[in-house]
Amino acid sequence: MEETSNKATIDSITIRRPDDFHHHCRDGLATASVLKHAVPRFTRCLMMPNIKPPVTTVEMALEYKQRILASMPATTTHNTFQPLMTLYLTDRTNPEEIRKAATLKNDDGITPTIIACKYYPAGATTNSDLGVSDFKNLYPVLEAMQDTGMVLCIHSEVTHADIFEREPIFIEEIMKPLVADFPNLKITMEHISTKEAVDYVLSTPANIKASITPQHLMYNRNRT
Repeated sequence: MEETSNKATIDSITIRRPDDFHHHCRDGLATASVLKHAVPRFTRCLMMPNIKPPVTTVEMALEYKQRILASMPATTTHNTFQPLMTLYLTDRTNPEEIRKAATLKNDDGITPTIIACKYYPAGATTNSDLGVSDFKNLYPVLEAMQDTGMVLCIHSEVTHADIFEREPIFIEEIMKPLVADFPNLKITMEHISTKEAVDYVLSTPANIKASITPQHLMYNRNRT
């Protein structure tokens, strides 16, 4: 006798108000234009720090947060929107700045104000000129991040290779040594774009994650 199932088939999942953990809120007049769209759609947004000047210190992060809050839409039913802040890592970032950031809490006294640091390879992307020139310069900072539970968000591409090979080469040259040297560091590879990156993340421990940008996967040498 053929067995029938009473379980309903789920064709879709509706996420009423998701979080966005890679959000460019810009600065100045542009911030209000971004928030007009973000606030009705998201509960929390992790704000990327590559503005001018970049958000390299706790003080700058707190000031940027206040500028974001001051740019919120005048009328909104979603008054629980929460900007989460990041620090922009440079070759000169001080480990004590990380420890200081890890102690800050939001008004609820529970959730952290600054939850992550962003690693931009110098010259790899928008406003990354002050980014990291050699990942080993960050080792004291990464140790502090591992100790405090701060998340490392990585723009994972090298700058010395063909554009379609930059992410796989980054994995070999930087990600694998970094993960080996800091096995408990929470790492997110941002907007991964290759099969190699997907396979790599799936092969790593649970503290290594990634976000995927679907439209990046549409680009190859035959389609631009």
